[in-house]
Parts: sequence; structure tokens; C-alpha cells
Amino acid sequence: MSPAKLVSRKQSWFAIVLLLAGSGVAFAAPPPSAAPSAGATNAPLLWRVQAPRGPANAAGVALEILPGPTVNIGGKVSFGVTARKPGYLMLVDVDAEGRMSQIFPTAELLAQSVGPDMNLVKPGVQFIVPTPAAQQRGFEYVVAPPAGSAVIVAILSERRVQLLDLPDIQRKLQGPADTLSYLSDWTSQLRIPDSGGGRLLPNNWSFDIKSYSIK
Repeated sequence: MSPAKLVSRKQSWFAIVLLLAGSGVAFAAPPPSAAPSAGATNAPLLWRVQAPRGPANAAGVALEILPGPTVNIGGKVSFGVTARKPGYLMLVDVDAEGRMSQIFPTAELLAQSVGPDMNLVKPGVQFIVPTPAAQQRGFEYVVAPPAGSAVIVAILSERRVQLLDLPDIQRKLQGPADTLSYLSDWTSQLRIPDSGGGRLLPNNWSFDIKSYSIK
């Protein structure tokens, strides 16, 4: 295995692992039910409330897996994302066993980022993951087991969000439709504190999801 990989609770949850010239670990943890999430220090805290779900893709997010939807274990992959509206991008991977993890951005990438908006997508401009700056530092996405069918979800936040404390899932997500419904319901409950007055503000989330096969 590579010198560094993304793990969660001592177990690799990723169909895709992140290689870095160095070492480091990023964690994904479920948010407390009545407390703000413990995201990165340069990202807003998120609070959960009960709220109706909004449109699934108002920003017109489009995700592309590069070089294609069939990947081999040990092969390198990247992702291209475009949108009609600006927003902050997060990529969530659900592997062949139904385990869910955020693979971009990570706490590790955020800590090494020069600016505060490393995951900002501009309208009509393709955003490549890993970013050129991350590639220069040695980051690569390399396909890892388990083999089978998996999905990648592009989540675009209208307000500045960079890390999601993804919840522990008590059941296996069944394919793209189930995954999208689950994440859309979950994010609709999140609120972002206003940096000025401390109010809890609603947020608009947009999604695109792509299936891929690991061989």
C-alpha cells in the first residue's frame, strides 16, 4: 500500500485511495445530533435541522470520471466537474460494499491549501480533481479494492462548505438513486451559521452522481 491513504476509524472505506508524497490521515465522522460539525477550521460549522428537501441539481452540476466509468484496481483516476452556478465542491465516494467517504476536499488537502477557496467551482469552467496544485504536491487518486459497482457523488454547496461529517449508515446504500436520495435528504437538514450575526442560514445543494465499475 502507498505511504499515505485516506482511512476512517482504522479501516479504509474507499474504493479510491489518495496517494501523497509523505504521510497523513483524514477522518470522516458522523455529526452529533444536537451539535455543530467539527469540520476544518477555515470552513463554517454545520447544524442539523428538520427541513424539506430542495431541487436535486439547481446549479446544473455535471460530473465526469476520467478516463471513464470502468477502472482497474491500481489504476489512476481523476474527476471533472462543471456547473452553471458558482459553488463549493465536495466529492463523496460510495464503494462496492456501500461504505461512504468524502474524498475531496480532505482535511489534509485543506491544511496544505494556500487560499481559503480551494474547492470553489466557477460557472462554465471545468474543475479538475485532483487540482493542479495538489498534483504538484504528489496527490493522485488510485483505485483500490473492493471490486464491483460503486458511485461517486459531486455535491455543490452554494455557501462555503468544505468538509462534511458524513453520518454512519446503518444499511447498505443500493445504487445511485438510493445514494442520491439519502444524501439529498441529509444535506437538506444542514444549516450554516452566519459569520456576522450567528443566525442559522439555509443552503442550496446540487448533486450529480456517476456509477463506475472496479475490476
